[in-house]
Amino acid sequence: MTENEILNHRLDSVEADVKILYKKVNDVTLEQVTSSTKLDSMLMTLGELKESIETLKRRPNWLWDKIVVALIGALCGVLVSAFT
Repeated sequence: MTENEILNHRLDSVEADVKILYKKVNDVTLEQVTSSTKLDSMLMTLGELKESIETLKRRPNWLWDKIVVALIGALCGVLVSAFT
């Protein structure tokens, strides 16, 4: 083989390696974009959940108040009927 052929062979080999490397870097970049998009979505959902929890914390416990009043009323009714 002449020196020119050897250099051409080495150049072809390097070009093939660079193409493979470029494809791998491109694939990693696409995966990173996908991961970033998913992370952004998760962070938005987490923010919405925090807002919902804060809303529930601020909401008066009117349902529990009604249940307690109904139970006390029923207990009083049972006691009154038991002693009459």
